Formats: sequence, structure tokens, C-alpha cells
Amino acid sequence: MELNIRKVNTDWNEMPSGLTYMIIGQPKTGKTTATSSWSPKGQEGVLIIDTDLGSDFVDGANTVTVTSLNAPTREQTIDGKVVKENGAPVLEVVPPIERGHYIRSGENKGQPLETYSMIEVYLYLKENWDKLPYDTIVIDTLGHVNRWIEDIVTNELGISEMGEGQWGADWGKARKKHLDVVKRFQDLIKQKGGTLVLVSHAKTSTMTDGKVQLMPELPRGLAYGLTASADVIGYTTGSKDDENYYISFLSYDERTVGSRLKPLAQKTLPFNYKAIEKEVLSFKPKEQE
Repeated sequence: MELNIRKVNTDWNEMPSGLTYMIIGQPKTGKTTATSSWSPKGQEGVLIIDTDLGSDFVDGANTVTVTSLNAPTREQTIDGKVVKENGAPVLEVVPPIERGHYIRSGENKGQPLETYSMIEVYLYLKENWDKLPYDTIVIDTLGHVNRWIEDIVTNELGISEMGEGQWGADWGKARKKHLDVVKRFQDLIKQKGGTLVLVSHAKTSTMTDGKVQLMPELPRGLAYGLTASADVIGYTTGSKDDENYYISFLSYDERTVGSRLKPLAQKTLPFNYKAIEKEVLSFKPKEQE
């Protein structure tokens, strides 16, 4: 067998595909609104996996509400009696419409809301991607996903809270589970030529060598693992001067921010997909200037 060695030749006349964007920022800096249109097709091309009901008030957003990592189960009953098999109760998946959430606004306000698990959404997308109109998947936010995973890990290890596991076994197990979940979505979008956007709140309180460290509001090991797997990492801010939102790709030692895409590296741009697209498509390498 011979290796087919490919010489890389980037074409900046079109947007690259199969990318993972990680967007971090303080609450209420426009993350959900901006990412709801993170596609050449605008909102029509984006599906938000909403873990904290943050998209409820973003008009036109395509959203699916996710409230757990795995589908919740309950004891199966017939005529009010618990069904048993070999002496043990038989479990069934709780139907999405019966998971205890309600619509918060609009003409259907107060009616039951169908909610899903991360695994259910992933399996649906994997099976149906080619029939769906979306090219971009947004997970908003990673913090909620991590809390579900930490609850699972503490139950599995029989501890009351994270940090009680021997030799950091709890942190390591939670990190692996979270990275595995994200990798599933990353593999899917790479195979299909789509885009994955990971959204996280920012944590700015950690001091190292007298400098404020800017990173996602996640456990340090997990934050580094996720940022290492992302192609583009942007930090969002709101301006007091013009009341607009911006995204920064300025990278230096104390910031887990930056871009593998040359057109975005060390730039600060308006926080919307059109600005990103314009910057990439208008980029001219130095040798072409």
C-alpha cells in the first residue's frame, strides 16, 4: 500500500466546512442570538440544542430542548401496577412530552414541552442528517451538559459531590464522558461537511502569575480538552459605546482564544456570521497582495 500524501492548498473563496467553533462570553452578550444564524443560510440552516431554555425568546430560531444526557426512565405500569420481570421492575423511557417542562411564551404558552436527551438528539441527527435542512448544530450551553455528567459520575462512584473521588477519578471520568459526547457531534459534522458551535459562559476569576485567565466556565481539564479540539475560539463582549456585540480572536498566553483560520487570527469583529464570512472570503494571503 502507498500513502496518498496531500499537499494542502486552502481556498479562501469559500467557507471551510467540518469546523468546530467554540464561543465563550459573559451571560447576555448575544451568544444565543448570534449563533442562531451561524450559517450561510441564516436561521434556516441552524439547529440549536438548547440546554438551558436560552433560545425561548430568539424569534425564528430552530431549537430542540434538551434536559439530560441520557433519556429519563420510569417504572412501567399496566392498570396501575408495576410490571416486573424476574422480580425487578421493568423500566421504560419517559415520553418526551411527559418530562415535566412547559412552553414559556407564544400562542402555546403553558402547554407541555417536548424535551429530549443529548443522546436521543445525536442519534436522530445521525440517522436523518441528509433529509434535514440544517448545516450547523449549536450546543448552548456546555455548562449544563457538564452538570448532568457530573451528577451521573457522582452517582456511579457513590460520592456526594465532585472532588471526593480518589486520586481525581471523578474529574477524569466526567471529563472523558463530556469529551466523548462532543466528539460524537464533531465526527458527524466532519463526515457531513457541517459546522458545530459550542457555547459556554466565560470564567474570568482565575489568577495565574498576576494575570486574569480567560477560559470557559468549566473544570480546567475539560476546558483545555474542549478548546484543544476546537478550530476557532472566540470571546464575546458587549460595547458600552455603541451597544453592539463583538467577538475577539485575539490570542495570547492567558486567553484560551484564537483561530486556526488565518483570516480570523488576531481579529476582533462584529459578532455575527455575516461578518465572519466576509472576513474569510475577502482574505488575501500576503503573497497575493
